Amino acid sequence: MAAEAATAEHAVGGHGAEAAGHGAEGASAFPPFDATLFTHQLFWFAITFGALYWVLSRMVLPKIGGVIERREAKIKGDLDAAARENDAAEAARKATERTQAESRASARTLIERMRAEAAEQLAAEQARIERELSDQAAAAETRIGEMRSNALAQVDTIAKDVAEDIVTRLTKPAAAPAQASQKVRA
Repeated sequence: MAAEAATAEHAVGGHGAEAAGHGAEGASAFPPFDATLFTHQLFWFAITFGALYWVLSRMVLPKIGGVIERREAKIKGDLDAAARENDAAEAARKATERTQAESRASARTLIERMRAEAAEQLAAEQARIERELSDQAAAAETRIGEMRSNALAQVDTIAKDVAEDIVTRLTKPAAAPAQASQKVRA
């Protein structure tokens, strides 16, 4: 068993004896704070740090750098595309506003022209109707004038007939029509 302990001590690097020697007094010491182990710890720290640095610098960081560059390029491309689309949208908005303004102006012009045409048509129709009415009124006045002159021309005949009738009724014996006519004229 003593041989196995010596082999184990040699395998540990000979530190087993030192640790056994300090065992009684260093039993309470935390191993990383043990001053006798600092050189070994610094050696393995340097090797681990070097290996980690080499792995990170040769393998991991280039991949991360590539990903970052691709993301930056994608973001820049997206921002450029968004700016182009924004410019296109702004141009389309301005074109739409210009088209709307032109449409409104042409609609106003069309409305004013239609209003003027309607007013002209209304005035022409009104003038035509007034001419027709004045023609009808003139024709009616002409007919009334003719009727009046016919009526006035027949007044003598009607008065003669009425007078003859009155005279024959007043003179109970039937008077001759020629006598009645003379009395009416008198």
